[in-house]
Amino acid sequence: MGVRRRTVLLGAVGAAAFAGCGTGTPAPAAPTSPVPPTTTAAAPAVDLAAPAAQVVARAADVPVLCWHQLRDWRPGDSAYSRATLICPPASFRAQLDALHAGGYSTISPDQHLAHLTTGAPLPPKPVLLSFDDSQGSQITTGVPELARRSMQATFFVMTVPLGKPNWMSRDDVKRLHDAGHTVAAHTYDHHRADRYAGADWDTQLVKPRAELEAIVGAPVRHFAYPYGDWNAGDFAHLDQAGYVTGYQLGERPVDPTRPLLTLRRILVGSAWDGPRLTSAMARP
Repeated sequence: MGVRRRTVLLGAVGAAAFAGCGTGTPAPAAPTSPVPPTTTAAAPAVDLAAPAAQVVARAADVPVLCWHQLRDWRPGDSAYSRATLICPPASFRAQLDALHAGGYSTISPDQHLAHLTTGAPLPPKPVLLSFDDSQGSQITTGVPELARRSMQATFFVMTVPLGKPNWMSRDDVKRLHDAGHTVAAHTYDHHRADRYAGADWDTQLVKPRAELEAIVGAPVRHFAYPYGDWNAGDFAHLDQAGYVTGYQLGERPVDPTRPLLTLRRILVGSAWDGPRLTSAMARP
């Protein structure tokens, strides 16, 4: 699986190649959210050599949530997509309302990293909100709802669909950064990181980071694995590409030798109400 797969993905963005991730709604310019500035532009000094056991212990302190598409279900959507990848706006609003009513404070990956590596304090009841895949519905639906609640989020951006219908534009990505959200990387075309070889490392890790940094004018240091899949062979390449954290999905344990590159996230159920969401966040 090398660079040759680019052509296939360019012709099938939003189709089966993304394992049910579907397309969102058309993406106009992203509204500016009244979010307090994050630490993205001036990243804190962190001790990347912090003891792994200490990082693993702290990693469970902060729930990290993940969404994909934000739209109503359609007849052709699979049961899996309805359950985990396509969150109806009404459900999304209820989930954010539960976080807001529960007194949760949204944080950035830089704040999370500083906490993990140095024990830097976090606000009360911290939570990291994240979105994968560059879906246009994250702009049209997600950003306005975040803005209404003065919440910040992290957007793990896949670069191949930028500028295509129903996906984010490069201007959207810049506006996300300017509004105080964090722009992070999610590869070029969503190929599994545990299967990379040869030119894949440059295509999927190095070039997307460079493109995103050129768009936002700031460092891009955080990464999310497509499908949450990784193996230990990825770590050296992530280091060389300049990433300091890697976020997975599901229940796979944090790797005790490289905890910062295997941080866990909760894939939010599309039909979860507020109590179900907060219950999931409370699990160790």
